[in-house]
Amino acid sequence: MSNNGKVLIAALAGAALGAIAGLLVAPNSGKETLDDISKKADELKGELEDMATKSTLSVRELGDAISENIKNSMNGLRKELDEKKG
Repeated sequence: MSNNGKVLIAALAGAALGAIAGLLVAPNSGKETLDDISKKADELKGELEDMATKSTLSVRELGDAISENIKNSMNGLRKELDEKKG
């Protein structure tokens, strides 16, 4: 995982912990606090799912690029060998 990904995860975790701490010390009833925590957890879940989807796409794109580079290299080597056999 890149440093940017680690920083993003740390920022999301910090934000979530800060939000939960704020909710726990807020002067709301227990039911309201639980509802607020549940909403924040759902928001965080959505953000993490988005991040996972983007990471999966990035890995897939990287794999495609590597595959394309290998194909191009192999084709170049074949061409050179054919020319030398020529």
